[in-house]
Amino acid sequence: MKVLKKKRMNLGKRTAKSIYDSDERENSMNRVIQIKVEMKQLETQLEQLKRELNIFRENCNHEFVKTDYSQQCTKCHLIESLQW
Repeated sequence: MKVLKKKRMNLGKRTAKSIYDSDERENSMNRVIQIKVEMKQLETQLEQLKRELNIFRENCNHEFVKTDYSQQCTKCHLIESLQW
């Protein structure tokens, strides 16, 4: 009976490895949250930059270089297909 009690008592103890694993999991989860926050910030920044680029392109006095299939503005890099 004493042996069983010792085993039960040891089940509740955390080893150095289990503490490390727990800390590692917590750090991993914190990093995941941080990455998701950074991604959201970058998505917002990307949308703002796309809007700015569109404004430049709308106001550009285009100078196109043509190929057989498309033309690209040398100023704002707008690409238009010539295959309609």
